[in-house]
Amino acid sequence: MQYLLLKAFSFFISLLPEGMALWMGREFGRLGYHLDNEHREVALQNLRTAYGREKSEAELRTIAKTTFQNLGMMAVEFFRIPRTDVEAFKKKVVVEGLDQAMELLKKERGILLLLSHFGNWELMGLMSKVLGNPIIVIAKPVKNNRWIDQFITEIRQEAGLEVIPPEKASRKVIRALSENRAVGILIDQRAKRSEGVWADFFGRKAPTTPGLALLALKTGAPVLPVFMVRNGLQKHRLLIKEPLELIHTGNVKKDVEANTQLINHTLESMIRQYPDQWFWVHRRWERKPKGHQ
Repeated sequence: MQYLLLKAFSFFISLLPEGMALWMGREFGRLGYHLDNEHREVALQNLRTAYGREKSEAELRTIAKTTFQNLGMMAVEFFRIPRTDVEAFKKKVVVEGLDQAMELLKKERGILLLLSHFGNWELMGLMSKVLGNPIIVIAKPVKNNRWIDQFITEIRQEAGLEVIPPEKASRKVIRALSENRAVGILIDQRAKRSEGVWADFFGRKAPTTPGLALLALKTGAPVLPVFMVRNGLQKHRLLIKEPLELIHTGNVKKDVEANTQLINHTLESMIRQYPDQWFWVHRRWERKPKGHQ
């Protein structure tokens, strides 16, 4: 039933003019802020943790509300990806920093992309068509619904992405880098306590995946932070930043920890510039309390 409803919504949204569809997505997001008590409270709790006394409660609620509106618009844009070609992408997205990325690819070491749930991160997949080479991304499958998982994966493939699951992904990533390809890794969700590095994030330790730092140190591939920033209703800026200056001391464990911390600081810096464009509805610092429904 969930799959069929999602397919129907996707079909309906694709029939509408883009401006109207995005307006509807924004209003759905606004409604979600008021109706989805759990995720609204998660967002507000995260914002209070991140900003403490830096911002008023009214400011934090405005950020949370805009976050929901952006997620609504992102959903609409995601389901319209199959009908978005390269020319349409170029009209709606201004890409900054592409030349330096292309220069790095000429060195034939591949590129690691530092990705996060920022702006419309799904729309970035269409850069594969601009580059003319599928970008590889590691993505967790949708749990408990294989039809929805397949549907979402197919849309990502339509964008030009090659999606691989996290299990045993390292070998595939290393091979892709040896073939001089770009590999995107999302780094902003809470890692398992047993596997993560406890790195500072907005002044508080958070379990953070060390995978990107490990791969960068092991392969020597440059790490480019990439962010999609919404710039109005139908416009975006895709920011490809300068490669990170990774820390190399020879102590692998300390280098992984230091570079994971560098990655967190890089993400935090962007969130502080555009606080309403990050995915605040995820429990970044704390797990859901046991027994909580």
